[in-house]
Amino acid sequence: MADDALERLRAQVDAAHEAAQRVAEEAAAASAAERPEIPPAGYAAPGERAGAGQENPEVRALVGLIELVRELVPADMQQQLVELVRELLVLARAIIDLIVSRLEGARAAETEVEDIPLT
Repeated sequence: MADDALERLRAQVDAAHEAAQRVAEEAAAASAAERPEIPPAGYAAPGERAGAGQENPEVRALVGLIELVRELVPADMQQQLVELVRELLVLARAIIDLIVSRLEGARAAETEVEDIPLT
């Protein structure tokens, strides 16, 4: 029974991914057809890239997938997931801080200063 529910969830996620990608491609095509003379960011010079994620359908599909999963998860579990993600981010920050402090310590240890008397 759990495998059946998991398969249904996978099918829904795949369908949502395909739908999100299709909608993103249609929106990009419609936007390009409506305003070809306006740069993607509205102020960018021709040939400049638009902001991050605007041209990437995978990012839009991932956001759609996250929205779908968020809707499927009950409200009480949503709060637990938010806390879990927060704790993971705090852990990642602590690991980065530890690595940076070790790198700074290694750099300080390598520097030797010799006192030269002036006479």
